[in-house]
Amino acid sequence: MVRCSLARILFICGLLVVLIGEYRSVPSVVALTQPQQVTAFGMNTYFSGLERLPQNRNDDVMALIDATRSLGAEWAREELSWANLEPSKGLFTWELMDAALTQTANAGLGIIGMLLTTPAWARVGDCSSRITRNGGSLNYWCPPANPQDFADFVRTVVERYNGDGYNDAPGSPRVAAWQIWNEPNNWTTWPGEAHEYGALLVAGYTAAKAADPTALVATGGVYVFDGGTRIGGNRDGLEFLGAAFTAVPNAQTSFDALAIHPYMPDTTPDRAGLYGLVTLWGRISNVRGWLNDKRGSHVPIWISELGWSTCTSTVDVCHSEQEQADWLVRSHGIALALGVQHINWFQLEDKFDSPAGDQWGNMALLRNRSQGYTRKLAAHAYATLTAQLGRATFIGFGPLHSYVHQNNALIPAARYHLRFQTATGALVDLLWTTGSAETRTMPVEAGRSAQLLSRDGATLPLTISSGQAQIPLSGTPVYLRQDTPPQLGVTPTDVTIPMLTTDPATTYTLSVKNLGSGSIGWTAVGSASWLTLITTNGSGHRSTLQYRIDPNGLATGDYTTTITVNAGSAGVQSIPVTLRVVNTIYRVYTPLVTRR
Repeated sequence: MVRCSLARILFICGLLVVLIGEYRSVPSVVALTQPQQVTAFGMNTYFSGLERLPQNRNDDVMALIDATRSLGAEWAREELSWANLEPSKGLFTWELMDAALTQTANAGLGIIGMLLTTPAWARVGDCSSRITRNGGSLNYWCPPANPQDFADFVRTVVERYNGDGYNDAPGSPRVAAWQIWNEPNNWTTWPGEAHEYGALLVAGYTAAKAADPTALVATGGVYVFDGGTRIGGNRDGLEFLGAAFTAVPNAQTSFDALAIHPYMPDTTPDRAGLYGLVTLWGRISNVRGWLNDKRGSHVPIWISELGWSTCTSTVDVCHSEQEQADWLVRSHGIALALGVQHINWFQLEDKFDSPAGDQWGNMALLRNRSQGYTRKLAAHAYATLTAQLGRATFIGFGPLHSYVHQNNALIPAARYHLRFQTATGALVDLLWTTGSAETRTMPVEAGRSAQLLSRDGATLPLTISSGQAQIPLSGTPVYLRQDTPPQLGVTPTDVTIPMLTTDPATTYTLSVKNLGSGSIGWTAVGSASWLTLITTNGSGHRSTLQYRIDPNGLATGDYTTTITVNAGSAGVQSIPVTLRVVNTIYRVYTPLVTRR
């Protein structure tokens, strides 16, 4: 398959189009907290694409950011184009990038920044001949003549967006993860050799870590097991990276995550009749084995691009909205079950507003701007997926699972039964079949309520008899969610606090938790002349109740009151709080022990 059509080239090179428009400052907002760790669900968002500039940029970007949050994605993957940001050595143009990244960070989204493209002043001298040698490219994808120029750029941009308050962009937006280039095994986006990418990876990794030692640095996403990448100068991703590591040994340790693009645009991720190796399962498994040999099992795999298109042309890469939605859920389920740490769907919305026949633009989950960014079916499926499996842990295969992976065999039709446990204690089973539709029975756990949900989140009829649930299986996935009844738990269950009469007012906390699964809402009451509730209500699976104690003006002795937490049907709990006002508090210090 040939992926690198002109439309594809233009799409992935979007930041490089020079457009003229009026820049408006970003209105100040109260910033939400960005995620503190890499989580599973992300999106190729392109909020910072210059193509949005002729439009009403601020309204568009904020609408798309809000849409991303409503879908449940926690990470935004953005291009930071060297060719645009440093048009001459040491001269930077930050304004539009600052604006988009600040909006993204303030909305509480984590950001993955792609560091890519080369300005004219830094390119290899034979760039023109390279871009025509194997089918053509665009000249800003040429490698830099001197990797140190790229390193200087990386160090500057990472310092600007590391959020430490020093030499930061206004508002100190944080970009916590970086990728060194994109699709370097594709001649279109890297008209260069593997050893040149190896040198670039080392230079970029070293520079990024110097500017922000806590940043995560991933490889550029590479195609894996894709016939289209063996045309002209293209190479399979693992072969390409292996050659880079051989030529530049330090490149093998110059990344924190390996990023892949396991596109399967003309088929399903798990189609019966495919050789196991070329299924999504096979591609991820093979990458895992290869990475274990090169670096070890501790280095995570990211999927930085994956998607299917709802284009309307007659080629075999166009699919219905129903198929796109089904395959989105199935591919995510497989990836999560195989331990992929992070998955970015390609893409949120097509910044080019491409016509209906364009393959890559129509992988988007949202329709074009002229259609009001309305959701496709796959967007509803994605929102349900994140609602059910966001921050969940894969805990094994359920009793209906029948797929057995073999690399070198044609895979039969099979049932997929993937079991997850959510951060709030629920069990969620994701189920589908690649064979004929059927109904199967499976046990539900005693003491749990069960709910059957459609791919798009609707509640489906569920029959349970003698502890066995009837599950309808088809190519459209369903979820079986099992919850335990809500039960309030507050700790500690009683409190005694010694204080001097001269001590200042001090804040203390209680932990409020649902001992069942899911979230609960609660209210709290309790007061005394010396105790004030700071928090009077809350919600969630875990939350915190704060209260303040002030001994000022009290005589020595014990003072007692009660804080009562009411969670409705989940229960009521009263916590006695005793303030012991004393004249002396003996403090015990642990001796410092050193080793000579």
